[in-house]
Amino acid sequence: MYDYQKYALMMSPIEEKDLILFDMSAEDKTYAVKQYNRALLNAKKDGTDVAQIILKPLISKYPTWGDCALIYGLCLAREEEYKRAEDAFNYAVNNTLGSEQNLAIAQEAMRLVREDAKKPAPKVEAPRPGRNWTSLAASDGKATNRVGMQAPILVKATNRTNDFQMASDRERRDIMMRSSSGGDEMASDDINVESVRTPADNLRMTVRIIAGVIALILVFVLVYFGIIPLVTRLKTAKDNQQRLDYLMDKLEENKDDPEVASIISDYAENYDGGSKKTEKDNKDSDTTVASEELPAET
Repeated sequence: MYDYQKYALMMSPIEEKDLILFDMSAEDKTYAVKQYNRALLNAKKDGTDVAQIILKPLISKYPTWGDCALIYGLCLAREEEYKRAEDAFNYAVNNTLGSEQNLAIAQEAMRLVREDAKKPAPKVEAPRPGRNWTSLAASDGKATNRVGMQAPILVKATNRTNDFQMASDRERRDIMMRSSSGGDEMASDDINVESVRTPADNLRMTVRIIAGVIALILVFVLVYFGIIPLVTRLKTAKDNQQRLDYLMDKLEENKDDPEVASIISDYAENYDGGSKKTEKDNKDSDTTVASEELPAET
């Protein structure tokens, strides 16, 4: 395992002027600087767990701030969570880092965690069995053969006292954080850097949403100004045709009336087309010719 703590020691605290690229209010900058420097201080020491708890809200609130993800990845690497650490370093490189040095640290740390991930995990040796006090007892059960052997009650009491150990630094910090939070539950540890969207992801999602809205608008315009008027015109034309057929039927019933016959004749001349008019003219012409040829035959 490589020494990732030295990379945290190479990083410097920040000031409010270093956050000029981010859209933050003055109060947010003050708070962000305080939390970032606090997390960096814990990452440089042995408080990697505390640093992660501090960094998670910063990463979620400011997803383009790559320096938070860099420190987060260094903490994960020190805890031998190499896959998550690699994702954190990759996230940091693809976002905004405060300096060229931080970029170099992220790239180098990414290379090292990939090498550490390929190394086999060390084998854990089985604990050696405790001393078997019963083996010291002689087969004959005489007291002379049990010199230096403790009574069973004393052995049990001694083993019990060995179970009590001093709490580690991490356990003490966990207890202090639980007591300060007002409850027994710790903050959720399910937040991963890889779950935060990058600006490119947000841009692609925005483009998809805009394209979907434009498509819906085009469909609405097509339906409202194209399909609906067409259906309305077809329905109106069908209704008008039905009315016209009704009137024509009524006129045909009274076609012997001169006025009705005149109306039908005018309608036929104006709306039935040139074919019917031509047919009528040809019929009149044939009648005239026949009338002219009739006296000659007589």
